[in-house]
Amino acid sequence: MAQYTVQPGDNPTKIAKKFGLTLGQFQKLNPGLCTFGTDQCKVLFPGQLVNVSGQVTGLPVDTPQQPAGGGFSAPPPWMQIAIMEQGVQEWSQGDNPRIQQYLASVGLPGKPDETAWCAAFTNWCLEQSGYRGAKSGRVSDWWNWGRPVAATYGAICILQPLTVDQASSGHIGFLHAMDATNVWLLSGNSKNQVRISAYPKSKLIHNAPYRWPF
Repeated sequence: MAQYTVQPGDNPTKIAKKFGLTLGQFQKLNPGLCTFGTDQCKVLFPGQLVNVSGQVTGLPVDTPQQPAGGGFSAPPPWMQIAIMEQGVQEWSQGDNPRIQQYLASVGLPGKPDETAWCAAFTNWCLEQSGYRGAKSGRVSDWWNWGRPVAATYGAICILQPLTVDQASSGHIGFLHAMDATNVWLLSGNSKNQVRISAYPKSKLIHNAPYRWPF
C-alpha cells in the first residue's frame, strides 16, 4: 500500500482511476474517508494523504476550471473550529449563551437563541480562525462574499431560496461531504443545533454556491 497526496481538483473517482482502482477498491483502502457500498465520501482537501495501491494508469488529473481553495495541508482552520462546536443547540428554557456569541459576531447581541443563526455560526467560525466573514446574519448577504471555488472541503456552501428581506431564507454551512444527490454540511441552526446533515444538491444556489474567504 502506498499514499498519495491529494491535488487541487482531485476526487475519489479520479484518484481511483489514476491508480487503476475501482471506486469500491479505493473505498476499502480508505474506510475513514468513504462509506463502503455507497458513493458518499468526504470532500478531499489539497495536501491530504489517501491510501492507494497499484501503478499510475490513468491520465493526469484535470485542472479545475474554478480555482480550488488551498494553502492548507490540513482541514481549513475554520472547519476545525466548527467541528468542535457540534452539539451546540438551542435551549428549551432561556437562551444558550454560545449561540448568542454567534449572533453577536454579526451585530445581533442579546438576541434570543431561536433567532435564525446559521449565517451567524458561519461568520463566528471564520472570525475565530482569523478570517473575515460577511458580518451578516442574512444568508443573502453571503451570495457574493469571498470568491467562488470548486467543491472543496470546508468551503462555505449556500442553499436557496434566498430573499433579501428574510434573514431565515436559505441556509449556509461548511461543505463536509458529497454524494450523488446531496451535499453534507456542517452548519448551525440545523434542526436547532450545530450538526452535519444532508441537503439536496437541487437546493444549491445556481451561481457559484461554494465560496472561499480569500
